[in-house]
Amino acid sequence: MSTPTDEPASPTSEPASPLSAPAAGSSVSPPIDSDGVPALSTLPGSAPAPLSLILGGFLALLVSAWAAIVPFVGPSFGFSSDGTASWTWNRAHALGALVPGAISLLACLVIVVVARHPTGTLVPSRLVSAGFLIFLCGAWFASVPVVWPVLVGSYFRDASPSLTLAYWMGSATGPGVLLAAFGAFAMGRAGRETHEHS
Repeated sequence: MSTPTDEPASPTSEPASPLSAPAAGSSVSPPIDSDGVPALSTLPGSAPAPLSLILGGFLALLVSAWAAIVPFVGPSFGFSSDGTASWTWNRAHALGALVPGAISLLACLVIVVVARHPTGTLVPSRLVSAGFLIFLCGAWFASVPVVWPVLVGSYFRDASPSLTLAYWMGSATGPGVLLAAFGAFAMGRAGRETHEHS
């Protein structure tokens, strides 16, 4: 009579650890709580600052500076939209370029400073105010060659079609459209921040 032989027991595998070691060469490891469970960072303001708002504000600042000063320095390199000499101070240069350019430049500085805060901690009211000022200044730059002749007198001198287009794009409509677009973008970003805060 044959006796049943005992089969060798199969080796039991140890349960896998719920914590996996970081990959080789990885310098970032998740934070660990006291009970050994990885923790997710939920601190407010942990998201990075909005780079698009910072870069856009810096570029808009440069455009504002150009639009404000080009009537004064443009004639030195042959770019005089009204035929005046360099550093000629008149009402068209002051109200058509310098004042809106300076206001827009200051508003861009505000946006650059505000945008350095992390996403979720930006102040929407400051973004809206600065963005609206930039939008208004851009709208004025874009429309002043049409509005000024109606209210005061000629704004651009008579020139060839290509040179007239260069005056419009280089000192009026071009900077104006760019600034108005960035102002609208800043106001839209403020609406997003308001939604995230609610």
